[in-house]
Amino acid sequence: MKKVIFPLITLLTLACSTDSETLSSELNEEGKNIAPILNAQAFSADEHALAGTVIGNISAFDSDDNELTFSIDDESGLEINENTGEITIGSNLRLDFETVATLPFTVSVFDGTILVDKDFELEINDINEYDLLSESQKETIAYFNYLTLWQSPTHTALLNNSRWLDPMKIYLDGSTPEFKTIVGDVIEEYNLLFENSDFNITIVETKEASNAHLFLGETADVEALWEDMFAIINGKTYNGYAMTTNSNSILNTSRIWVSVSSSILFKHELGHALGFGHSEKCETENSFMCSNISNDHDFLETEKEIIRLAYDNDLPAGLTEEEIILFLANKLILEN
Repeated sequence: MKKVIFPLITLLTLACSTDSETLSSELNEEGKNIAPILNAQAFSADEHALAGTVIGNISAFDSDDNELTFSIDDESGLEINENTGEITIGSNLRLDFETVATLPFTVSVFDGTILVDKDFELEINDINEYDLLSESQKETIAYFNYLTLWQSPTHTALLNNSRWLDPMKIYLDGSTPEFKTIVGDVIEEYNLLFENSDFNITIVETKEASNAHLFLGETADVEALWEDMFAIINGKTYNGYAMTTNSNSILNTSRIWVSVSSSILFKHELGHALGFGHSEKCETENSFMCSNISNDHDFLETEKEIIRLAYDNDLPAGLTEEEIILFLANKLILEN
């Protein structure tokens, strides 16, 4: 019985080996080729990762042992080493979790004869952008909150930021040619800061076309025009005042009074009308938003940045202090 089985097993083993070698030989001789295989994989990267950061290597297999060449779709912004399959973040790609949480991309592998495509996804990891900021950037955000949330001791602090969405259209009342020139110059300075915004400020010729009213006159003259404002400023030492309506953190109408034809006074009161409170930078820095101002006060460089950020199209109204920190941290990182 053993003599019968043993040769049979040997025969079967030899037959299997012979068939495999013959099949392989026939494929090669006939010039046939088996397509390469791209393995399923998961990839992830932190948002704001720098260009050149490696996110992984594509795993591919070719049963014919052909040399493989890799490529990746241009739309993804990712780059791939054509020889090794190593994927890196491209020079123009900015990963931002708040904008896109996953990034689809397609990899192609070519074995010299057959091209195979496979779709993948890059998962973008959310990080705390605030930790990436410089001290200067953190100070800008802190001062942004101080001004936009009116955190000065001279005010009642706000819970949410407010801003204009529609352009401000100012009608001048009680004006003079000299003051109109001053107003125009100040508006031009402000408008230069609204570079990333649909918002701007203009002077209009009629009350009907306006949503803001600027009055130049004595304190007593305010009574006939705005009785509610007069009740606040009467008997006080104010040289100017601004009252702006707020609907769900959107500013939409404003009344501004100034008692003298002064560039810095109008710039200060217009700052209030735009949603900014008093500044704390008054001891060694002469902020335009100090509660007491003189002709040597003006925009500080950090305040120009804050006005630009406050009226950026992307900044929503109604953000809390913590939401402002998160939003601005992300924006400042993206702008670097």
